[in-house]
This record gives sequence, C-alpha cells and structure tokens, in this order.
Amino acid sequence: MTLRYKSIIKYFPILLGFWLMSCQPAPKDNAKDSIMVFAAASLTNVMAEMIDSFNITHAIKVKTNFTSSGTLARQIEQGGSADIYLSANTKWSNYIDSLGYFIKDYKSNIAENTLVLIASIDSDLNPVSIDSTLNLSALLQNERLSIGDPKHVPAGRYAKQAITYLGQYEQLQPQLLPAKDVRSALMVVEMSEAPLGIVYATDAQKSKKVKIIGTFPEQSHQPVIYAGGVCSEKQAAKEFYTFLNSNEMKVIWHKYGFKK
Repeated sequence: MTLRYKSIIKYFPILLGFWLMSCQPAPKDNAKDSIMVFAAASLTNVMAEMIDSFNITHAIKVKTNFTSSGTLARQIEQGGSADIYLSANTKWSNYIDSLGYFIKDYKSNIAENTLVLIASIDSDLNPVSIDSTLNLSALLQNERLSIGDPKHVPAGRYAKQAITYLGQYEQLQPQLLPAKDVRSALMVVEMSEAPLGIVYATDAQKSKKVKIIGTFPEQSHQPVIYAGGVCSEKQAAKEFYTFLNSNEMKVIWHKYGFKK
C-alpha cells in the first residue's frame, strides 16, 4: 500500500466527521425564546433601543417587521406570524382585535405622537403658522407634498385629515405624493424629491436632513395614538409587551419624542 493511500485511510474518520458536520442544517431559534414584533415604521428607532434594554435582562431574541400599520394588519390577517402588533393608530389595532388576535389583558394604547410639516434642511422656507392663513399650494410652487398613503398609512390618514381641516385637500390632491410608510415619506423630503412633507415629529426630530417648519394643531386631525397587543400565548411575548409599557421605559419613549 502506498504512502498516499495510508494517509487517506489514517485521516478518513476525521474527514468524514467534517463532511457530516457540514451537512447538518443551521441551528434554528428556539421558538420559546424568540418573538416577532410587527410594528409601525415610525417605531423603528425607539424599538431598537428598547430591545437592547430588554436583552440586558432577558435571553429572548426579538425579531422585528417594520412597515405601515395597515400593511402589517393585512399580513397578520393573511397568516403572518406576529407575536406582538403595534399600530400607529387605533383603527388598525381595533381591526386586529376585532378578528380575535389579541390576548385578553395584553392590549392597550402605548404612546402618542405629533404631526408636523417638514422641509429639506437646505430649504429657504421659514417656520409657518399652520392655520387658516396658510397656503400650502403657494409654498409648494407646483411641486409635490410627500405624505404616507392615506389608504393604509396612519400618518397619511392624519395628514389627509389635517389638510382637509385647512380646507385645502381638493386643491392639493393632484400634488400629493403618497409613500408606502411614514419613513418613506420622510426620505422623499430628505432627498429633496419633494419640497415639503407631513410626518410625525419623532421621525423629523431624528433626521439631520430635514427641518420642522410647522406643527399641526391637535384639532386638525384625530389624536396620533399608538395601540397594540400580544397576538400569541408565548410568555416571552407577554414579558416584552409588559416591558414596553413599564414605567421604566417612559424615559426611552420620551427620549424619542413620544408622549407616554
């Protein structure tokens, strides 16, 4: 027997072991120690910090799905595996509750927000008073107004209500540029693809590329209330939802501009 074949026979068990290990499937998350949170896009930043805080004391993997509240609700309705659903308005939260998804005693209003008018940081536009004297069409100068799509984006729904309150919706409708969620509406203004946008104060405050030039009065739209609940019986989901609503987390909600 040649030296080459002796070497192959000698190391064959080791090589076989490596080969068998390479064929093993990748380890999966333990379902009990992993939860999925479906949350409105405007909660992206505050959720990231809360998850980090949660993981200091809990060995639970929190996965997230961020997009418009309406889109998330439809995903859940069509079988999406959400353990927690957090909506940017009560309409979609109530809808999911009406379908029987929320666990009793684990549903609530969780925070509030404010609606603002934004412009690019490089814009020459100065702060304005949002009242009956404001002419949005004149400010736009034949360009577009970026908002969330009112059909499924709560921020867009609030924006539509606010513009209607000012008596300018019919006039402005051809100039509206609806986005898939409020973060996308913000991005359009950040990229100067639209001179103005209507978004949440929390999103605008965290952007270095836009400035707030006006705040919509509370009476111009329905209250911006975030609501949600737990959609599964997982203890980990109940623990995380309780954590989000704890007094200790108020400081983080406030840090990102939310009212709690």
